Amino acid sequence: MERATQGGRLARRESTHGTTVSLRQDILDVLTARADTCQISVLGRGDRATHYTGSQLLEKAENCLKDWATCLGNGPQVMIAALPFGEAFLFPLLASLIGEGCLVPIAPPRPSDAPGRMRHIVENCGATVVLCTSAHQAAVTAQLCDDEGNQICPVYVVDGPNVPLATFNSAPKIAAPIIQHTSGSTRFPKAVPITSQQIRANCAMLQRLWGVNAETVTVNWLPHYHDMGLMGGILYTLLSGGQSLQMSPFEMIRSPLSWLKAISTYRATFSGGPAFAFQECLNRVPEGACDTLDLSSWKRAFCGAEPIPADLLGRFSTRFAKQGLDPKAAFACYGMAEYTLFIAGEPGIPATEATLSNSTVAPCLLSAETRANIRICDPNSGHVLPEGATGELWLRGGSAAAEYIGQTKDTSQTFVQTADGETWLRTGDLGRVSGQFLLISGRLKDIIITNGQNVAAAEIEWLAAKEDTALNPMGAAVFVPPGAPNGHAALFIEVRQGMTPQRDHRQLVSAIRRSVTGTYSIKLDDIRILPRGELPRTSSGKIRRQVLADTYVANPNDVLRRE
Repeated sequence: MERATQGGRLARRESTHGTTVSLRQDILDVLTARADTCQISVLGRGDRATHYTGSQLLEKAENCLKDWATCLGNGPQVMIAALPFGEAFLFPLLASLIGEGCLVPIAPPRPSDAPGRMRHIVENCGATVVLCTSAHQAAVTAQLCDDEGNQICPVYVVDGPNVPLATFNSAPKIAAPIIQHTSGSTRFPKAVPITSQQIRANCAMLQRLWGVNAETVTVNWLPHYHDMGLMGGILYTLLSGGQSLQMSPFEMIRSPLSWLKAISTYRATFSGGPAFAFQECLNRVPEGACDTLDLSSWKRAFCGAEPIPADLLGRFSTRFAKQGLDPKAAFACYGMAEYTLFIAGEPGIPATEATLSNSTVAPCLLSAETRANIRICDPNSGHVLPEGATGELWLRGGSAAAEYIGQTKDTSQTFVQTADGETWLRTGDLGRVSGQFLLISGRLKDIIITNGQNVAAAEIEWLAAKEDTALNPMGAAVFVPPGAPNGHAALFIEVRQGMTPQRDHRQLVSAIRRSVTGTYSIKLDDIRILPRGELPRTSSGKIRRQVLADTYVANPNDVLRRE
């Protein structure tokens, strides 16, 4: 694709790809409007930070495009971005969006990756190049070799010298600026093409319902290769003209206090994460370390991505009230990659009051707008269920995707057309609507069936963790091994960092078994207490219960102690 420059910046022109022109123009407009104002900052350890104005970001993006044109030829390109947090990802992201390419963010290679993972992604998305850093170049190249040792796609090193690269694939017609992958909590992640219109529609929802605007200051530690970090933590703040501060996910995991300090220091208004992040702050941030924190600016403390215990956000709000946290700041929300990001859940009710007496999960507050795009259906028949009934959540609206790339069967099963001609997205999540609230129990595939009743795995895990403060309710997996009798399951649960169970191991296992059997009539045939980090997780940190169930059958002794 030809690129023109004017005054050191990309000249604006009409797109040859109608689906991306509005997003490209929006980004150019906001970077130009904030040419001399800080738009994105990258936080390092301690007080280190690097700040970038709109003009600096535009210049960095232009430099990327020039280098790509030299090494890769005329675009647009379909780029797999196997890049770490920070500038290594941010500059290529902006360059790809402005250059009207298609970016596919994925986690950098790890030793635990399934064989052929990256090769599958490259082939499925029709990628023309893989972007990586020099630190990951050898691992990426190795993953891109087929069974005969032939490399299937060129590799471009973002922090090193590059020469013109041979083209392996010709870029298909670009229909989406971003391809996101599902979390892969139940199996291999699926590729979801996200169009410009879907991004703009979902961003507009957050602007209307969460108040994201030019005054927004976001602290984002969430991984950029998943929807919550990419859309919520980077793009939506950028498109709204606000400022975002990017910090490493590893820094937050190392020290939850660093997250709260960043919010306090930079007067952030918008930040959040999965339930485990809020729980980690409660468990690992000492009272004395909070004396200098000022959280009064934090107006949107969103919590999502996994089932949320009913009392978690209330406890979080109470704990940090002394630091000025608004009682209405923390709230539960719900989203998924197939809906670009945000589905439901809004601020407005104090976290200590946002509970339902008959629910173990935190409710997501609904508005008329979000309620109109939700159905609760019988997962077998597809019939709409009455309010209050539990079933599968179905979605519609301008934010909804339309397909999975290279997955014809999954596409037809997930994106269904009803008799009235509307297309609905089947989420695979179990939930119900009660008054003004949506309550999500968990994945349908993670449900334990006993005596004709459905029990969410998370509810059993939370109950088990109450038997000892050292047990981590966010690091647990209840699953039914294939072939197990109805009402029987296994539980693997991790110990919190730096803690040891107070009870003797056998006493603790016995207490867990009695509690779960007495409450849910579920017999836990196998209970294992594991060190922190032993359970299989997705790249976004979700527990892979189905993977655990499959490997359990193949080799039940290939884990720690068994009772």
